[in-house]
Formats: sequence, structure tokens, C-alpha cells
Amino acid sequence: MRIPSPRPAFRRGVSLVETMVSIGVLAVVAPLAIAALLRGGEGGSAARAETRAPVIVEACLAEIAAAREGTSKNLPALVPGEAFGTGEVLCLAFRRDGVLLGPVAASTYESGILRVAEQDAAYLARLEGTLETERPGFPPLLAVKISVEHPAVAGKLKRKRMEFLTKLP
Repeated sequence: MRIPSPRPAFRRGVSLVETMVSIGVLAVVAPLAIAALLRGGEGGSAARAETRAPVIVEACLAEIAAAREGTSKNLPALVPGEAFGTGEVLCLAFRRDGVLLGPVAASTYESGILRVAEQDAAYLARLEGTLETERPGFPPLLAVKISVEHPAVAGKLKRKRMEFLTKLP
């Protein structure tokens, strides 16, 4: 009695060679896919920071104006026409949505900060102003540099930064 062999369409299972090839493909593709996802996350973080930076800079300029009038709650009183932030660190912390949280101490600025005023800090803005008197016949101007840095929790050297420059009378 002869037993008929099953037709190829009805054979079930996977051969050892097919299994080894699929494992090899996964071993190459999986790390590449994970690396691409991580890169995409970093790009999203940078894009968020670039979107929030103008709002943060405007808030910093408003705080500088208030400090020059002596009404700022976050910065010490600044004298119009005098340099600031060149010897000491003047830094403000901001939430992820660009809302001002408060001042940051120099030691905390160096090492990074997670929370200010019981809220998560995402961005730091360092403020510096130097007096420029190179224009004969014109009043001196204050060159203001605002460095928006992120993430706030990272140390000073590991943060990404964007610098904004303006001049004030």
C-alpha cells in the first residue's frame, strides 16, 4: 500500500534556513529602526525649543525692562546704561510651554535644574548685557545677549543653546 505524499500547498512549518535568515534580518533592521526613532525624538525636542525661544526671549526682555525700573520679581535691580550678567550668572527658568518660573542660582545653573517653584523646568535663559561706546557722537548702547538653553536638567556643557542678540539704549 502506497501512502500519497501531501501536496506542497498543504505543507506546514518553516525550515531552519528560513528561520536563520529572518533572525539575521531582524538583527540588522531592529537597531537601525530604534536609532531612527531616537533621532526623530531629538529633532522634535530641538524643534520645540526653536518654537518656544522667541516667547522666552520676549519674556526675558520684559524682565530686563522691569528690573531697570526696579519692579522685577525675578531679577535684581539693574541700572540703565550699566553692564549686567558678565561677572555673575543671571538666569531664568521656563516651563515647556514658555511660561516664566523664576530665577536660578549660579550653582544650580552649572549643574542643571529639574524643578523651580514646584514646577518642571524645561528651558533656561542666561542674560548678559555689555556696554558699547564705540559710536562717537551717539549715546552708548547696551548689547544684550540672551542664551536659551535646553534641557534645563542637563549640566551646562551638555545643554543645547540658541543665542539672541539685541541692543537697548
